[in-house]
Amino acid sequence: MLALLATCVLCVMMLYTLRGGLVSDRGLTVVGMDIESLGLGVLAFVAAAWYFGPLYGVAIVFSVMIHEFGHVAAYRIAGHDDARFRLIPLMGGVAISDRAPETQAHDFFITLMGPGICLAPMALAYALSEMVAPFSHQAAEFLWIFAIVTGALNFFNLLPFWPLDGGRCVRILTDTFAPGATSYVTIAMSAALAASAVAMQSMALFFFAILGAQSLFSWSEAWIQKAGLTKGQGILALSAYLFTAGAHLWGGYSMVMRFL
Repeated sequence: MLALLATCVLCVMMLYTLRGGLVSDRGLTVVGMDIESLGLGVLAFVAAAWYFGPLYGVAIVFSVMIHEFGHVAAYRIAGHDDARFRLIPLMGGVAISDRAPETQAHDFFITLMGPGICLAPMALAYALSEMVAPFSHQAAEFLWIFAIVTGALNFFNLLPFWPLDGGRCVRILTDTFAPGATSYVTIAMSAALAASAVAMQSMALFFFAILGAQSLFSWSEAWIQKAGLTKGQGILALSAYLFTAGAHLWGGYSMVMRFL
């Protein structure tokens, strides 16, 4: 009961943090409803369900949707009223907003809130799985699967590889504490992801590495024009990044270890 109370408090805190971005006067615009995107989304779900099991496939869908809404809410808080919910991230080729974040502080907040918003539902699912286990084994199993899937997916997303969210966060932090090394660190992150893809023989990782290599040639000019973080903001941002990554590693540890 104490664990459930603590997770409920965490959920309330998360809702309070994102209170300015949960709803919008313009409503919620959903993109990725075209036949091609939906087909790719169904294919991804079927692949996950076939490889891990149906409950894992459903859990992945819910986890990705919550993650994506975290980015949308953060964009709204940063003043982007045109923020769109991408039903199939990375597959539709549509950006969440037509405007780039105005500052690196906004950029970091928007980037981290995708994994950040998932902390509360992950913890809540763990707490509820223990409570409902005596009454419904199936419900408890799904809640537990949702929790570990959410932790594992978001931990992977926070790894310091460009163009994952973790790579974006590390690039901002590098620009704060060692500005001259930003370009080299970004290239190194993309190369490290490609090397990991080859070592693990993972087509998914190789796909992300290709995306990162393509984006290396488009971000430099816009990046230079953004106001950077102060050292104090950088320390706070680094702490938030490490805490979020660590919490998701704890939550998804059992699933992460299956791939190591």
